[in-house]
Formats: sequence, C-alpha cells, structure tokens
Amino acid sequence: MSIDLTSPSVAVPLLFFVLLCVALLVVIILMIQDLTSDGLKYSKPLNLYRRTRRKARNGDAKACIAVADMLEKGTGGAPHNYNLASYYLHEAASILATKARQGDGYAALKLAEICNHGFTFPHMSKMGDKAYRAALAINEANARHGDINGMAYAGYQYRYGLGCISDFDRAAEYLAPAAERGHPWAAKCLAELHLNGLKPRPDPVTAAKLVRQAALQGDTEAIERVGDNYLTNTGELRSREQAYFWYALAARKGRRDAMRKLEKLEQSWTPKQLRELQAELQSWVPA
Repeated sequence: MSIDLTSPSVAVPLLFFVLLCVALLVVIILMIQDLTSDGLKYSKPLNLYRRTRRKARNGDAKACIAVADMLEKGTGGAPHNYNLASYYLHEAASILATKARQGDGYAALKLAEICNHGFTFPHMSKMGDKAYRAALAINEANARHGDINGMAYAGYQYRYGLGCISDFDRAAEYLAPAAERGHPWAAKCLAELHLNGLKPRPDPVTAAKLVRQAALQGDTEAIERVGDNYLTNTGELRSREQAYFWYALAARKGRRDAMRKLEKLEQSWTPKQLRELQAELQSWVPA
C-alpha cells in the first residue's frame, strides 16, 4: 500500500512538521551563537568599567563612586545609564554611612561630598554643609586622640572651608603635625597653604620641601609635582633634566599627565642628548 504525499490530508501535516524542524534548528543555532559570543566577550580583557565594577560589587565604596561617575558620563567602557549610576552611588553612601557611624573620618568626608552633590541618603541631611560639619566633628575628635588621619582630614576641611569657615592658620595647626609624622596627603595640603599665603608672603621653598617629602614617601601626584617645581623654578633650582627624571618616575607609576609632560620635554632635546639623558636615568635615584 502506497501513501500519496501530494494529497491534502498528508501534505499539510508534513509541511507543518518541516516548518517546526526548521524553527527548532534556528532556535538552536541562535542559542549556540549567543553562548559563543558571550564566552568570547568575557574572554577579552576587562575594560576599566568592568574591572572597577567587580570591586564595587565586593563592597568597595571608592569603586562604587568611580562606577557611578563612569555610568553618568559614559566613560571607561560604561554605557550611559543614570539610573544605574544612582544605584551605585546609593551603595557607596550606604557603605560610607556605616563606616562614618563607627568613627571613620575619611568615610564621613566622602559621604559629605556625595550629599554636597545633591544625592540624598535616608536619615542624612539634604544639605551638604551639615554632612561636612558632622565629618569635621569626627575628624577633630580623632585628631585630639592623636590620630594622624584625623589631623590630615580636619586640616583639609579648614583649608577649604568644608563645614566651617576657611581658616589657613587652623588648617596648618592640624596639617603640620600630620606632615611631620609622615602623612603625604597632609604634606601636599600644607605645601599648598605655604604657596597661597599662610604667611604674609608665599613660601615656595618650604612648599617644595613638603612636596618632595610626600614624593619620597611614594605619593605619585607629589612625584609629578616635584617635576613641575623643577621646570617652573618653584622652590627648586630650574632644571629640565631633573624635571625629566621626576616625570619619568611618575610616568612609571601610571601618572598620565606626567607621561604627556615627559613627551613634551623630550621634544626639546636632540636624539643624542636624549639618549645621554636616558642613560643617566638608569642610575638616577630620587633624593
């Protein structure tokens, strides 16, 4: 007995079966492509956004703020996503608020910065100034107990008038002992005070010494600033060569601005002079 495939009673079910097989095949192909592309995507080196987001998901408040900034601006490989940026900023505020309640002055200061930029956190003031005053109270209390970070952050707040009236002399009272005890951030801030009229006249020599002190403690921004001081004759004897050496050190530590300054300086020498300078750099030690 033979079956007539052309008869309507057989052709319709057969056509339906063929179309179903084709549809299933397409779905399978798309699934394979999706899995493959996803695997390839994650096999590539992570961009800045994804690397920072990993840290943020592990409870790093600083990384949360950085991720929020990238999402808001669409930089570092991040998409423009204001809602997601707000989520990460909220996460940062939550982490910082917990630390601030435990007496962490730096966390309180960073939380105040978030409030000052218009972000409101539950049970926190909508006014950034009130949050800064709370941070100052914590930092001054820590400073009275001899905490070097409390001294540095209280001095910083008095320097810029954060939660208080700007007072250079009061800032220096906090920053000077912190700098003497080896706090590089306090040394840099105190250097700015000496350049901006802590005394009747600016004191670039003392400022340069403080910047160098911070640089020798490994602060990358200070290392670059030593190069600036040599190049501009600010508290250091003008020397393009010394500026080059310090910029090279900062560039090796990842300072992009120092890299650009280094490249610009290189254009001022002949190839022979540059080779000689680079040979000297191999044995140069910052002092």
